[in-house]
Amino acid sequence: MIKNDSKLLLALCVSAFLLTGCGGSSGGDVGPAPNGPTPPPATPVPDNQPVDPIVTQDGLHIYGDTGIVTGQAVGFGVTTDNSENISSIAWTQVSGPSQLTILADHTQAIGFDALVAGDYTLRINATTASSRSLNTDYQFTVNQDVNPNTSIRLDHSATERGRVSLRVVSNVSKAINQIQWSQIAGPDAQDVLLSESTSPNTPDGQVIVFNAPAVENDSVIKYQATIRYSDNTESTETAIVVVTNDEINPDGYFPNSNLIVTSNMFAFNPNSPHADALEACVYNNQITQSCTFGRLPLIGQESEAPDVDAILDRTLVSHAWMGERFEQYLRNSVAGPDMLLLLRAATAVVISYEVRPSFYWAVTGAIYLDARNFWSTPEERDTLNEQRDFRSDFGNDLSFIIPWRYVKNNQYYPVGSYPIEQRLNRTFADLEASISWLMYHELGHANDFFPPARWASLSDNNDPLSFFQDNGATSDIFPSIHPLDSEELKALAQVSFAGETATSTQRGYQATDIEQFFTGDRAPAYYSYSTTREDFATLFERFMMAYRLKASADVAIMVDPDINNELLITWGQRDRFNVPELQSRVEFAVETILPELDVDSVRSSLPTPLLMDPSKNWFDNIALGENAVSLESVEVRELRRQRRLDPIWLHGPDVEMPIPEKQ
Repeated sequence: MIKNDSKLLLALCVSAFLLTGCGGSSGGDVGPAPNGPTPPPATPVPDNQPVDPIVTQDGLHIYGDTGIVTGQAVGFGVTTDNSENISSIAWTQVSGPSQLTILADHTQAIGFDALVAGDYTLRINATTASSRSLNTDYQFTVNQDVNPNTSIRLDHSATERGRVSLRVVSNVSKAINQIQWSQIAGPDAQDVLLSESTSPNTPDGQVIVFNAPAVENDSVIKYQATIRYSDNTESTETAIVVVTNDEINPDGYFPNSNLIVTSNMFAFNPNSPHADALEACVYNNQITQSCTFGRLPLIGQESEAPDVDAILDRTLVSHAWMGERFEQYLRNSVAGPDMLLLLRAATAVVISYEVRPSFYWAVTGAIYLDARNFWSTPEERDTLNEQRDFRSDFGNDLSFIIPWRYVKNNQYYPVGSYPIEQRLNRTFADLEASISWLMYHELGHANDFFPPARWASLSDNNDPLSFFQDNGATSDIFPSIHPLDSEELKALAQVSFAGETATSTQRGYQATDIEQFFTGDRAPAYYSYSTTREDFATLFERFMMAYRLKASADVAIMVDPDINNELLITWGQRDRFNVPELQSRVEFAVETILPELDVDSVRSSLPTPLLMDPSKNWFDNIALGENAVSLESVEVRELRRQRRLDPIWLHGPDVEMPIPEKQ
């Protein structure tokens, strides 16, 4: 998002695969190209300018919007009036002409849309760190406004040193030419960056990202965005972020891995017998050791056939809607029964707005899922963090790219495009598509580390980390049985996926060289060369997506798009996992991870691999096979080509978190 070149434009579609096409995710169709100057960086303010509360009552400072009108994105936040930290809080709407959509009612800041004029009352119930109870009702009025407005999404709370993002979203018909951000009060935001436009129709700076500062007490940051339109008119919008003081152990597993965890995580089912263990053992800033299976066992240790409720008892979320979407998926997806079986190898499921990219971690035995895969409404998407994937610049100096995508019925899978400006709901079919591949991949990892054959040997005194350190993963023996041979691609994968610096030889490799390395070997994807474990999980993911969802995986090799503007492919293939040379590798992975599945009987139903046409570009190779016709319109394909509205993935689906060495 910060470096604006063609290759990075494609890399930014990592998030677009889940949200929309690249152009849409950066602002959508807002009018002609901007003609204003590049906006300057956001300007921080000194620490000694605190945000003024709009009212103080019943022991609470209340911050936020005044003069509220319909169509406005509204935000309120609270701290105590004596600098004492708040340990728990709940917001409830008591009165008003319509039901407000408050998706973060367990945090110190809320944001929502004011859709209907009238008088509203919010009830705030807070408990301080010293167990003092603070309760108050706050009344506000929404006035009717016939003119749509631009808004900032979304006022929210963040843990100190945690990652924060704010986005300008326009509801007006005229184009935005320029956005200028400035911090106008509160402790200094850290590492502030502004997005660059990925479309000629959107201005720079639609998204601002920063790290919350370290604070001694709960504090408030206030940002302002000045928006200049194509008719030279301006509007000004503000947003607040409540930064909460949290106990962060510098030796904790997550802070040590450069990830500050939100303090707003909670067990989705508060009555779960595992609720306390989930909150203590899985995802917080204090974890320094792996909890024993006696305290938090694998799901499969408790049941060989867990139901949906058993899985929800192991689900930890940052927002309740994430657990609701997960439940919807498990109960309604054709892949749901598979997931119930595969989840037996995990201790917990974590879904959080700040997890990006997703991962499995043997330290806790849990899977950590990016909530971008789970949103269904625009209000849910508003709560997500837009810090870019830290891998976005990896491999930028290589002269080739190897994109991949899922395809179903000769069109992209998921099918839909959801530009943020249009405030669209996502269909369940697209929700299912976004979740399924990720779940198969991460649970492939979980069952690699803890396959069914191992569960009987686990004792209550074992813990995930020490057991792995003593026994390793199944995939550790994979290279000796089914190796990948290309040393060149193994080394290149460390550049593309681990951020190593490319050598002069690697920078000199052309797409035709990569074609020789790749087609002569037995990997289903470039990502398979990053680590043996990713190879193992990718084989399983590709097989299951083709079998259960009837979705095919494409992989292609092409010249750097800075040179190859039309994205003509050098070589490409659909369903590579099912070529004869890979079938024994696939069989080993699938039978290890999901032994209930008869691979031989399934294979006959799987698609025959198809080569792409090198005379066509990546977009036009969507329809493969004799007499194949894409269901996607010519207009949509042309839009993808012009604005890169395409789910091209240049990175893998997840990241491998470091595993501590055995002491």
